[in-house]
Amino acid sequence: MKHALRILIVDDSPEDAALIARQLLQEFAPSYERVETAEEMSLALDKGGWHLVVSDWVMPRFSGLAALQLLHEREVDIPFIMVSGQMGEDVAVEAMRAGAHDFLIKDHLSRLVPAIKRELNEAVVRRERNLAEDALTATEARFQSLVEQSLVGIFLLQDDIFTYVNPKFAEVFGYRQDQLTEKMSLLELVTRDDQIRVSTQFLRPLQQGSTSLHFSFRGRRQDQQRIELEVNGTRTQLNGSPAVIGTLLDVTERKRAEEELSKLWRAVEQSPVSIVITDLAGRIEYVNPRVAEVTGYSETELVGQNPRILKSGTMGGDFYQNLWQTISSGREWHGELHNRKKNGDLFWESGCISAVKNSEGRITHFVAVKEDITERKLSVDHLRQVQKMEAIGQLAGGIAHDFNNLLTIINGYSTLIIKGLEPGTPMRKEAEQILRAGERAADLTRQLLSFSRRQIQEPKVLNINTQVQSAEKMLRRLIGEHIELVTELATEVGLIKMDPGHVEQVIMNLVVNARDASENGGRITIETGNCQLDEDFTQQHPGSVAGSYVRVTVRDQGQGMSEEVKRRLFEPFFTTKEMGRGTGLGLATVYGIVKQSGGYIDVVSQPGQGASFDIYLPRVYQPADTLKRPASEDPSRGNHTILVVEDEPGVLNLVVHTLRKRGYQVLETTDPELGVEIFEENQNQIDMLLTDVVMPFMSGPTLAELLTRKKPGLKVLFMSGHAENRASLEKILEQGVPFLPKPFASDTLISKVKETLAGSPLQPGPEVSGGSH
Repeated sequence: MKHALRILIVDDSPEDAALIARQLLQEFAPSYERVETAEEMSLALDKGGWHLVVSDWVMPRFSGLAALQLLHEREVDIPFIMVSGQMGEDVAVEAMRAGAHDFLIKDHLSRLVPAIKRELNEAVVRRERNLAEDALTATEARFQSLVEQSLVGIFLLQDDIFTYVNPKFAEVFGYRQDQLTEKMSLLELVTRDDQIRVSTQFLRPLQQGSTSLHFSFRGRRQDQQRIELEVNGTRTQLNGSPAVIGTLLDVTERKRAEEELSKLWRAVEQSPVSIVITDLAGRIEYVNPRVAEVTGYSETELVGQNPRILKSGTMGGDFYQNLWQTISSGREWHGELHNRKKNGDLFWESGCISAVKNSEGRITHFVAVKEDITERKLSVDHLRQVQKMEAIGQLAGGIAHDFNNLLTIINGYSTLIIKGLEPGTPMRKEAEQILRAGERAADLTRQLLSFSRRQIQEPKVLNINTQVQSAEKMLRRLIGEHIELVTELATEVGLIKMDPGHVEQVIMNLVVNARDASENGGRITIETGNCQLDEDFTQQHPGSVAGSYVRVTVRDQGQGMSEEVKRRLFEPFFTTKEMGRGTGLGLATVYGIVKQSGGYIDVVSQPGQGASFDIYLPRVYQPADTLKRPASEDPSRGNHTILVVEDEPGVLNLVVHTLRKRGYQVLETTDPELGVEIFEENQNQIDMLLTDVVMPFMSGPTLAELLTRKKPGLKVLFMSGHAENRASLEKILEQGVPFLPKPFASDTLISKVKETLAGSPLQPGPEVSGGSH
């Protein structure tokens, strides 16, 4: 016998309603009423006795969702099935979320009967559950108030669905109680990332026999905000069936505070600055790892100690008294501290020390935040020293430049006078005194140019060992018998590219300086070797550049130097020797030559412990050059025609006079443009151009470029005191173009002219602008 079934059909189509009724005849004896507005549905619900509501999704004056809402508002607990001809997945999901028990497509009503059977059975189960809950509520009435007012969330789960949640539980998730009870499961309140973990490690163990569990997970509120939760669950029985009763606590704020504290702790522990906390008496209670890195003391060695363990002794008592008075009064102290590491090394720290106060405003601790600024101070000191040296060098270079022209005239004419006087005559002796003074002045200007890095170089690829060995005999004579000279030369030392004369100057000046520092004798050692400067070295030695170098070390056992002397060591005219024992230009010359060659100088010295000068010269990987021996004086007379272009009249007259005395035909001018005209008129007779590097209106290299294009076989000799655009000129000189540095003697001029005339002509090339003449 078929069961009677009273159906309320919400549909605007009588045919669709009849179709649904015919479909149900298979299993039931259906009777139905069709409504299509909210008013009609309300009147029908007033009659009561309905087993089921079947509703279309969209109607002209009503909708399935509105029907479902109306059913909920009337609190009628009967199955509600949505049937539509256009229901897609998104519509079905919306319907189910709204509370529909099932959804069907009108063209596929074969599932209608099974769905109704299921929903009718579930309705019976729900009614029975409600009856059981009512009984339970009546039995536990005395505990209801306590549970409802609890500050801890309390819940009951049965078949994974909440059968009860207290107000606090609903508040934690942002729902009403009725939105959770009988509608949602615990997993729906868990973030997607934690759902599997909650299911397998909390719910399933409780369902399978665990008596109680404590668990932490991340929940999701109704507004999608994530929260941190701790839950305690216990297996129990509810109406004879397994259930889970539990408590839940929102620990989001606690977790956030713990994370903030942990973050702060990690920041302090990993901080690149030193952090020290002391008690009111100044005893260290905490140091972060950076303190140990900077000071060399371990945390164990520092905790319990007073910060005075780091005192260097270089700062007075007034300094520390002011510091203590500042922080004791609750004010912040800012400044720099000169401290000492465990190994005795001194270092600088810039820091801030302040008081830590409790909620009542009382000082409980002191905290110091400090940064190691040793390298920064070294860099600043180095920069300041470099700037000072550059300024002095610029002045020195300018003076040397002007003096070179004057000394060329003085020394040149002195030489000519001497050659014209009989040996031993009083006049010749007086002229020789003038020449000696001029040569000493020329030597000073060369040193000034070397220091100011304005001296023209003729660099060659050299083996430093060969240079040391060639100078060794002369060096032994310089230092005297009371000092031992030792050379320790590396067997496979690399090559460098420098002017050979400059290399000799560096070695000689360093050895002479070592001799003067070794009044009581001892040993001077010259050592060579290859080395690689890395980033660590460059960070500790401002001004150095990482790369491959050849090292030359000159080490003595003399009196050593203080820090103050080392700071001023390379300043020109600075000397610690008594009056008359030195010009103060020796080490300044070394500094200029090494810097001009792209190298670096490191000095290690302490009072009473000698000194070590390490010179690092860039290593090159080119074949070594063959050095020419100086030519002996050739008394023969010349028979060539030379065009001399020099804008300094005094120098021009000297050069012309010297050349004519040796038989050369000379055409002369102070104007390079006029020199071009003279050349064009006498092109066939002119064999060589002798020109200054820089002159008004046209530079010497530009003039040479122009004339060698007119006459490719023309020989060219440049002369100059120094050039501002030194690098450009040196590129020409590297190609083998002859060069005569000012000041020069007449014999040197003649020798260089003969050498140039005997050599290869200058090949036409790109114009090069020079510097000062």
